[in-house]
Amino acid sequence: MANRRYGVSYKGSKSRIVENLVDAIPYKGVDNFYDLFAGGCAVTHKMLLDGRYGHYYANDLNGQALRLFFDGIHGKYRNERRWISRDDFFALKDKDPYVACCWSFGNNQRNYLYSRKIEPYKKACHYAIVFGDFSLLRELCPEVAGVCEEALDGIEDTHERRIRFGPTIVWWLKAYGTPEMVAGNPLYSSCHVKHDTKTRPKGTIRDLQRLESLQRLERLERLESLQSLERLQRLERLESLQRLEISIQDYRDVKIKPCSVIYCDIPYKGTDGYCGNKKGESGFDHDAFYDWCCGQDELVLVSEYDMPGDRFTEVWRKKHVQSLCAVKTSEVCERLFVPTRQLGKYRDMMSAQKGLKLFES
Repeated sequence: MANRRYGVSYKGSKSRIVENLVDAIPYKGVDNFYDLFAGGCAVTHKMLLDGRYGHYYANDLNGQALRLFFDGIHGKYRNERRWISRDDFFALKDKDPYVACCWSFGNNQRNYLYSRKIEPYKKACHYAIVFGDFSLLRELCPEVAGVCEEALDGIEDTHERRIRFGPTIVWWLKAYGTPEMVAGNPLYSSCHVKHDTKTRPKGTIRDLQRLESLQRLERLERLESLQSLERLQRLERLESLQRLEISIQDYRDVKIKPCSVIYCDIPYKGTDGYCGNKKGESGFDHDAFYDWCCGQDELVLVSEYDMPGDRFTEVWRKKHVQSLCAVKTSEVCERLFVPTRQLGKYRDMMSAQKGLKLFES
């Protein structure tokens, strides 16, 4: 399914490439799939949907996003509507997976999602979209509160309200805003609207037939917390759910059953720490992990940018663009490795599966 998102929002998620990645992971004659560094569970989610294995085991030492995914597919967040303030975040993040993951900057589980300057404006947007309460928006942005209320009138679905909200503000700013007005309001300035009287929209908000086409122009309306929540609420109850077991422990403590494939999306070497660790401190012993991989009897596959060439062999790759922030991206090349001593085993297991493309770009 094009543009489908897998798992829950998580820094380092494989959601964007998992549909290609799974084709390089053997399943013929394999009973068990282990996702030892499950993170946001994008790979586990895709595997569950495909139903390629008899049993699935998702593990993560941090466990917050893992619990969030597990609770999400059980429908726990179906009626979630809370606004989480900065104070709420720091009080709840260590015990509430939803707060830790969906209300943290870059899903890093450490820092609050919004700056102090923009927080009251985000709250006003949240209240308008989720609760239909425009009082805060009228206080902070009286110029657009009325037109936003008009645009959302009669729309009950929160997702549809969010989709229409930001473009409405952008349309109004392009039609009636001034540079001085935009410069003095964080909500308006975040929309990055350029003013040109020659290209101002004509008519009223109700005359704009394709309001959705303006969505790409907005910035602040993105309301990352609501996007994460919508993704969480879309997690369907899986038919294979009863075959999923989760654990929160060190990867070396997970008991691996025979006839298994072990997938490891480890903290990438040389990258900033995440999953609640301090910046730059992953706390992960890569050398110990390499030794562990090379001592396994069951097939191990490792996602990384690079691995020691004398011990591991690359079997798949894919270039893709990752988002660094709202307006900055970078091209990276994701690679999949197996211990070189298992390369023959990997090739034998893949020989029964058609369509494998090594080194896909």
